[in-house]
Amino acid sequence: MRLISFIIGFIVLTLTTLVTSNSLASIGEVSISTGSAVIDRQDGDKDVTVEKELDVFSYDTVKTGNGKVGINFIDDTRVDITEHSKLVIDEFVYDPNTKTGSLSLKATLGTVRYASGQIAKNSKQNVKISTPTATIAVRGTDFAMTVNEIGGSTIVLLPSCDGNGFCYVGEIEVQTDAGYVIMNQAFQATQVDTTESKPLKPVLLELDMDMINNLLIVSQPKEIETAVEEEKKQAVANALDIDFLKFDDLEVDMLDNEEELDSAALDIDFLDTDFLVDILAQLNKQLALQMRSEFDKGKDKKKTGKDEFGVILLDEEPEWVWMREDEGGNNIVLRLNQENGYFINVTQGDMEITDYQLGDGDNYITIYQNQ
Repeated sequence: MRLISFIIGFIVLTLTTLVTSNSLASIGEVSISTGSAVIDRQDGDKDVTVEKELDVFSYDTVKTGNGKVGINFIDDTRVDITEHSKLVIDEFVYDPNTKTGSLSLKATLGTVRYASGQIAKNSKQNVKISTPTATIAVRGTDFAMTVNEIGGSTIVLLPSCDGNGFCYVGEIEVQTDAGYVIMNQAFQATQVDTTESKPLKPVLLELDMDMINNLLIVSQPKEIETAVEEEKKQAVANALDIDFLKFDDLEVDMLDNEEELDSAALDIDFLDTDFLVDILAQLNKQLALQMRSEFDKGKDKKKTGKDEFGVILLDEEPEWVWMREDEGGNNIVLRLNQENGYFINVTQGDMEITDYQLGDGDNYITIYQNQ
């Protein structure tokens, strides 16, 4: 009987230990919540309404409708999720003693901004951020990623800034099955269409100060966060000293200060959708120009050599050498910067060449040459 009791006790103890070790522990909480958003839990809870200070757990899926959500993780990692977006928390393990761990997030739709915490600082090899078409290796920095309905991804590298105005730029590597690009300049951006296509060569966005301020994820120094918490505690303590039965005090609206603080905080919209549209429009324009430039380069390479008009084109990077000699020995030689585009019109004796296009641009060159 003692043996049976021991076995039963061991089984109960083991089951209790397993439940404890596998029970979900909070890995962070919601710091920003506006509009409609829900979380699907691993335990089967669906459409849990998101509200400020709601606990977040591993394997949660955050879905926004007309709302925006900010999450602060316990290692100081932060993500901001815009409207009509979806983020999956695949894994989060953190040891506060060593400040190491592992983190895996996947943005499957919309726009998500990521700001590195302790895990990326001390265990960067264990941080995996992905989209349906790309994987981003993080080396202690911030970035934004936007995913369209078919999985195409746009990634923008951001500087990391604190509340004192100190900023630095880290590095990220955007990978697909076909290759990778490295971005290490603030506001560099790339785009990935499919897992089988290489990320486009990074372009540097031209941003004004308003755009830059909206893109940045600014972390308050610990001293400021501590002071704010102490102020809240003091406010509660002061409130407890109030005689709520005294008529004069009932005339005071105790929510006035709180409303002012909340409205001041909400004045700064770090997840402005219109702003993101502007950024993406600019990025798409620059990427289109890049693709056009690459196309023109390929088209121009086919032109090198001598064509049917007697024009000889040489690629002597960074210049094009455009030459033509007529039967009378008259020569035209042009050295043109490959970063620009040209339309060349030449009348050389009896030969006329009209709108000879070289590159992409609107520089016009007109030459008349007689014996």
